[in-house]
Amino acid sequence: MRDEKLNPTKRRAVALAIFIVFIFTVYSIRLFQIQIVDGEEYAQIASRNETINVPIQASRGEILDRYLKPMAINRTSFSIIFDYAFFPTGKSEEQQKKQNDIILALTQLLTSTECEWNDTLPISKTTPYKFLEQHKSRISSLKSRINVAEYATAEQCMDRLTELYYLEKYTPEQQRILAGVRNEIDIRQFGYKNPFTFSNDISEKVYNIILENSVSFPGVNVQTIPVREYVSKRVGAHLIGTVGYIFADEYEKLKDKGYLLSDTVGKSGIEAALEDELRGVNGTNTIIKDATGTVVEKRETLAPRPGNTVILTLDYDVQNAAQIELNKTISELRSQKSSKLVGQDVRSGSVVMLDIKTGGVLVSASWPDFDLSTYNVDYSKLTNDKDRPLYNRALSGAFACGSTMKPGVALAGITEGIIDASSTPVYCDRVYHYYESSNYAPRCLDHHGRISVVNAISRSCNVFFYDLGRRLGINKMNEYSALFGLGQKTGIEIGEATGVLAGPAHRKSIGDVWNPGDTCAAAIGQADNLFTPIQLASYAMTMANDGVRYKTHLVKSIRSYNGVETVVEPEVAATVKLSKKAIDTVREGMIKAAKPGGTAGTQFAGAKYTVAAKTGTAQIVRTRSDHGVFIAYAPAENPEVAIAVVLENGTSRPSTALARKVLDAYFESKSKGTAPTPQGELLP
Repeated sequence: MRDEKLNPTKRRAVALAIFIVFIFTVYSIRLFQIQIVDGEEYAQIASRNETINVPIQASRGEILDRYLKPMAINRTSFSIIFDYAFFPTGKSEEQQKKQNDIILALTQLLTSTECEWNDTLPISKTTPYKFLEQHKSRISSLKSRINVAEYATAEQCMDRLTELYYLEKYTPEQQRILAGVRNEIDIRQFGYKNPFTFSNDISEKVYNIILENSVSFPGVNVQTIPVREYVSKRVGAHLIGTVGYIFADEYEKLKDKGYLLSDTVGKSGIEAALEDELRGVNGTNTIIKDATGTVVEKRETLAPRPGNTVILTLDYDVQNAAQIELNKTISELRSQKSSKLVGQDVRSGSVVMLDIKTGGVLVSASWPDFDLSTYNVDYSKLTNDKDRPLYNRALSGAFACGSTMKPGVALAGITEGIIDASSTPVYCDRVYHYYESSNYAPRCLDHHGRISVVNAISRSCNVFFYDLGRRLGINKMNEYSALFGLGQKTGIEIGEATGVLAGPAHRKSIGDVWNPGDTCAAAIGQADNLFTPIQLASYAMTMANDGVRYKTHLVKSIRSYNGVETVVEPEVAATVKLSKKAIDTVREGMIKAAKPGGTAGTQFAGAKYTVAAKTGTAQIVRTRSDHGVFIAYAPAENPEVAIAVVLENGTSRPSTALARKVLDAYFESKSKGTAPTPQGELLP
């Protein structure tokens, strides 16, 4: 009898058939749903375009001097831009090779035409590879991003970059070039919204070659963009400052303000301090892609808005004259052939001139200086220069002020009733005898006999001021000094040093003690007193203003892109309550200092204006020349400007002669432009 049960093979075949029918049925139902039930919706999705907004860089605001002379402007230039929509960016080896070959071809083109490209990789350009130590933060960031140990060498970092970017088949020279550009592309987060600027400033020849060979450079565009140009070059370089690309640590702080990693930002000086005004507002290019990823339209949908113009208080012509004369003075000092210390070892120099009715900075010169127009090219040389040209001594250098301290001490002494105009409290026989029993007998440079405060200022008698300082006391002396702006920040927008007021508090902070004789030294600008040149100019301004000290500032006004101008109003920083007798007496002494017989009389002989002045000599170490310091305001009877000059190890006489030249330049320039705001007139 035949077995009616199916054998195992047939049972499996039947089960498989049923399963196939089931799967087919499910797919048929799903297909019916997609094509019939939801067909219209999916058709719309398939045909839907993608819209991408790409920023258009706004022109940066210009920086002008007080008479609207350009210092930092924009010029239209050609730049090479990588467009993410068309540039090969795939991860495959083939796509990587395409990307590398395009980059290499571009670098070869730029090299042949002496143009540059963007590369901030902190590794030397040639083997053996070394880190560029001046870029420590970039080195640390690189190691973190490419995932190597903190102790990795430059060679090991290059090996890792070679692996990441498929560079094994290229020569070592090509590897370094490609690694630099590919690293920059990654740092800038190249994408649809972040086009990558490969080169900022190319020649018209390169522009034409790329256009003529566009097929060979897919995704490479040439655009006209605004490029920062520093037409002032060396003039005011420390003040104007620089711009540069945003780095990772900066981006964390700036991204919430709408910055992209492809943007530039102010790095120093006015460029950094007034970034919010200068920046402008980017426009928008809209890219439309169809469902296949093909770009079907690209148009400008929002025009960029340029940044505001910043007008400085600086007088370009007088600033230029000051820098020329400062450079000439230091060159002459260094060229001296003398066995004595007469300034041939001068290390730096500064000149600051202020408009006394506003606190506006007319001149701020620091030697050595540098050329802003070649800053990027010269950066490595500048950072390795032993004279440190990037350091702004006028605002950040703190120096002993010597006898320029004396007028302030005299003002305090007369106002406090300790001396009067006719007092002759001590006899100067070159030695101050008060502390002789303690074996401390500070000296004077001359034998002055019985001397009044007017003559003590004009002839710079140390003994007179040793005694006045002792009687006044360090606390009262510092109270007045702080009001004069010494050892205090003056308020300038771009940053400055605080300096040091000598006294028990400072001496304790450095682990030492204050002795009674130190008060005598402080009264003639020695001890621990260290002040910046701009503080000394501010101090002179305060005396010229009968005790009113204005906050110093570099910005005169800000003009918006549509022509609306906002003026920076003068701001009183402090008012010193001085007696009229003190003001008149000290002014008389300072005027007499610039007359025959005074310490500055020789240098100001024949001047067409009157000067209230004080010279200063500060000895720091016996193995170097003294600092030369000078302060003044002019014209003495109706002051317009205050000036301070400091020559670090440059001696006193050259600093006074330099001040004369700069003041001459200012008064000669008045016929060519508008002088600082006259007394009693409102600001424009």
